[in-house]
Amino acid sequence: MDRHQLFLVDERIKTFKTWPFSDKEKCNSWNMAEAGFYSMATGSDDADAAKCFLCGKEMDGWEASDDPWAEHASHAPHKCGSPLFQLLEFLSVVKQYMINEVKRVAEVAKDKVDERVKPIIRRCHRKK
Repeated sequence: MDRHQLFLVDERIKTFKTWPFSDKEKCNSWNMAEAGFYSMATGSDDADAAKCFLCGKEMDGWEASDDPWAEHASHAPHKCGSPLFQLLEFLSVVKQYMINEVKRVAEVAKDKVDERVKPIIRRCHRKK
């Protein structure tokens, strides 16, 4: 995988194919990826091995109740500044908002076009 791709949360999430914890657990793949981690697993023996794409901190021995942000900060406090990750999290939220807003505007525009086209379609059907 290209290291540049790991800057994207969605790309880091894809690496957690065999992550041992479900989405219902605090230590799920989404939270891990948001905290900067990607999976380093090579098999079942190291299924919870993860590494920060930014500071390079490798960690394993995760538990389902672990908070990836807190664990990351406690094990690599000077390497990975939390303000950067807060900015990345904020940008991720802004990105999702923009995606949702574009979809909403597109739906409104489609509805307006559909409303304007209806009378034209009716006239065309009457002429037949």
